[in-house]
Amino acid sequence: MRAHVELIHEDDYIFHAGELPYGEGKILERRLSTDEEDGSSSLSLHATADWGRSAGIVHADTEFYVVEGSMLYGGQELGAGGYVQVPKGTAMDWLKIREGSRVLHWREYGDCGFDPFTNLGEASAAASPESGEGVTVMDAEKMEWTEAQSVGPLTPLYIKLLHRDPKTGFYTRLIRAPKGWTDHRLAHHPCYEEFYTLAGKMAYNFGDIDEGTYCFRPARVKHGHFVAETEIDWILRSDGELTNWYTTDEWVKYGGHAENYDEHDGHVHPILSSLPVRSRSRGEWSGDGM
Repeated sequence: MRAHVELIHEDDYIFHAGELPYGEGKILERRLSTDEEDGSSSLSLHATADWGRSAGIVHADTEFYVVEGSMLYGGQELGAGGYVQVPKGTAMDWLKIREGSRVLHWREYGDCGFDPFTNLGEASAAASPESGEGVTVMDAEKMEWTEAQSVGPLTPLYIKLLHRDPKTGFYTRLIRAPKGWTDHRLAHHPCYEEFYTLAGKMAYNFGDIDEGTYCFRPARVKHGHFVAETEIDWILRSDGELTNWYTTDEWVKYGGHAENYDEHDGHVHPILSSLPVRSRSRGEWSGDGM
């Protein structure tokens, strides 16, 4: 299981050489969070020169999202907002990230393993017949925001759905909160939740959220007390259907009234968490929300 990360700013982290086998060029990575048991990772890639690699087969569910600059997937150029998702065992086309670009990269249920091939046709012929639904390529800049459902009298959030696994419900989406959006309740979920902040600013009980702020929150860890100081955008991922279970009238550290879940059901009640991983620029934290 990955550690609870709440909050870090990516600029507080050091660079490593990009762990992207069979690539050519120069690319660095910041390791936002990793799972040393199965290799799952959330990474921020910075291309210090053009970088690319051939078509091949990935060993993990794989995603790329362009924050700044551009990348090419099989000849299709994707600027900021460009997104590619490749299921584990599936053939992907050649990829190139242009110098100066920043790209978020996720690997889920597997490590960085990659089997290179001369072209997509050869890779497709060798791919697992059970590899899934195929590659998703999206340009988020061309998508419309849609209003998300909310629980309670809250200003609505807006979403752009980039990918959802039809079997597991695992999804990646963009979220936008308008200035002034707020929620005072503490929530927890049956699935993990992670986000990377693309723009804007929010006050939060765990610390300041602004561009470049990252969080990985395991399932059933409580969190809350948000106030959007500006319009704010995130890219958000969860490994299942995200249901909000709310706690109100909470105690100072732990406990409270279970508003819409059974506090005696061990599968849904919030868990006690160890202190989360935080980075120095996020400011002091009182422990509120635990």
